[in-house]
Amino acid sequence: MNTGVAQKNEAIIQKNNALVVKTPAAKTAVAFFNALLNARDVSFLKTIVTPDVAFRNSLGVTVIGIDGLTAMMGKMDNTFAGFRIEITEVIAEGDAVFLKANFSGTHSSAFLAPTATNKPFTVPGFARFTIRDGKIAEGFSVVDFNQITKQIL
Repeated sequence: MNTGVAQKNEAIIQKNNALVVKTPAAKTAVAFFNALLNARDVSFLKTIVTPDVAFRNSLGVTVIGIDGLTAMMGKMDNTFAGFRIEITEVIAEGDAVFLKANFSGTHSSAFLAPTATNKPFTVPGFARFTIRDGKIAEGFSVVDFNQITKQIL
């Protein structure tokens, strides 16, 4: 993952990769969030997701395929500058993987407030993934937007 964003988030990516994960499915889920949120590495992301991957975010929006994921990345970048994830726990059971994490960034748009406050935030959240044939087929994440609002206002 050698994007400019990856270089900026190298410490977080290394910390995420250093987590003890016991299954290939768990490693794939960690790699997904590193590629999607910490590196914005679309080329690598394409290698670890199914063509019909479905991902639902905390706002209830489901995106489909690599185009949907990249559009979601763009919206996150516009809303929360420097949005990234530090994974704190990984639990895998068969083809299901759960991640506990801290999501952080800087409020850089009018989302959740009348104007951008440019205040940083770090909030807890989790994600669940379904792996199919070694690739991410489905996922969803839940982030504590109530805590984001408290930190940015």
